Amino acid sequence: MYLTYYTDGDTRRRGDSLARIKARYRSHGWLPPEDELPHFLPLMLEFAARSPEAGVPLLTAYRPALEALRCALVAHRSPYADLLQAVCRCLPGDAPASREEALKLTRNGPPAETVGLDPYPAQPGPHDQGARR
Repeated sequence: MYLTYYTDGDTRRRGDSLARIKARYRSHGWLPPEDELPHFLPLMLEFAARSPEAGVPLLTAYRPALEALRCALVAHRSPYADLLQAVCRCLPGDAPASREEALKLTRNGPPAETVGLDPYPAQPGPHDQGARR
């Protein structure tokens, strides 16, 4: 239900995406609740309903994530699958040609952070020398 996960994974880039979504909300006079992340699908749907001129393009930008979620809900026979199907049908542009195409993001997995995660070699610090005062 958190759409940037499909496009950004748990990377630093995700913070940028969240900030852009929040800025779009603010620029259209909408302040979502502070206790929820801006990429939560119900918030994005509410924004699109209140400000379609800004909300529909936002949802369209995350269509691959919506389609992947829709396919997963259909596969699990979730009652929410119909809701996602309706949302996806309302978006401009072409839907994925197949289930395989829609699930491509989930099969490859979301992007992973690879920068700055190498372990640092253990080096003693100034307080690790065993000196006592």
